[in-house]
Amino acid sequence: MSASPPDPDRLEEGPENAGDERLSGKAASDPDEAQAAAEEALAQIEALADLDDASGTQEQESASGQTEASAEAAPEPSAPNKPDTPEDQCENCGALLHGPYCSECGQRSADRVVPLWHMLNEALEAVVQLDVRVLHTLPTFLFLPGRLTKEYIEGRRKRYIRPFRLYLFATFLLFTVLAVTTGQGFQFSVASQSAVPPADSGRAAAPVRGDDTTAVAPAPSFLGSADQRERWAQNLETNPESVKFAVGSPEMQAKVERILRAKGAEALRNPRDVLGSMIDHGPYVMFLMLPLFALLNKLLYIRRSRLYVEHLIFSLHVHAFAFVAFTVAILLESTGGAALSTAAGWVEASPLLYLVLAMAHVYDQGLLKSTIKAFLLLLVYALLLVLGLMLLFFAAIVLL
Repeated sequence: MSASPPDPDRLEEGPENAGDERLSGKAASDPDEAQAAAEEALAQIEALADLDDASGTQEQESASGQTEASAEAAPEPSAPNKPDTPEDQCENCGALLHGPYCSECGQRSADRVVPLWHMLNEALEAVVQLDVRVLHTLPTFLFLPGRLTKEYIEGRRKRYIRPFRLYLFATFLLFTVLAVTTGQGFQFSVASQSAVPPADSGRAAAPVRGDDTTAVAPAPSFLGSADQRERWAQNLETNPESVKFAVGSPEMQAKVERILRAKGAEALRNPRDVLGSMIDHGPYVMFLMLPLFALLNKLLYIRRSRLYVEHLIFSLHVHAFAFVAFTVAILLESTGGAALSTAAGWVEASPLLYLVLAMAHVYDQGLLKSTIKAFLLLLVYALLLVLGLMLLFFAAIVLL
């Protein structure tokens, strides 16, 4: 009997089912045919097993290829001392860099841990840049009134010293010269066993200890002689009508007047202490006058719609020039020459002309209008300045 061919549907179900069908089928009663069918089924099973091994090998090869590619694409581990920030990002805030400075935080994109010679080179470069700024600033500031303010307001600031730094330098210069010329800056030590104080008429000489070796410089001449100051001090102490101060109850008023008379007499006898206190606290008073000057200037140009900061910059430059002019005038007067004293008077008056020309240049007005506005500005500002100096004087007396 001949064996019937196997069902294709049964073969699709798997080699195991196909083998079982051929071993147990009705057409496989002959042993030879059964053996041939079993061998054929075994061959099909081995072929299917070879296909599974080939697909697994291909999957392993593809997986290993992807692993090698990812390993090649992965960045090398960073060194311990090397920052992880890319070169095109700011090391401070991480923003993208479009130049030598960060557009977000302003930090320079340069390595700060550099050799010593590089640091010295940067320091020298900073000094040279400062010198260049001074060379650009001083001629414009001193001889072109208002030009420096206008340049700064219009955004051309790189080549010039900042207004506040210029003002601080001029303030330091003025009050240092005042301290030196009024005798506040120096104290001379005299090697002597007994120091004799300067005699004041009408007062008994106070005993002085033998270890007191400080010789006090005489008071400035514009404060009068020692005899005059002593007479004024005695009159202030003995005359209750010399000081009138209306405050609170009559008892409080009498107490305040008595304290002011005593402090005033002490200030007349020791004017150098009062001057020293005023010079020490003078910069603070002038610093408080800056915003007042700028506010008055803004009121004068209220129709110009300018920002208050612009008037404040103008105030800084005008005050800085006035301080420099007063410093030069004091130095000229201290020489004692007649010609230099005359020149000192013109130098002291130069801030008035400077103010008019600066206002005309910065605010784009004619000289006539600028002169009128400068006169009004100085009139009100002078009243405020006198009030500030009076408060400074009373504070210096109270602090004695």
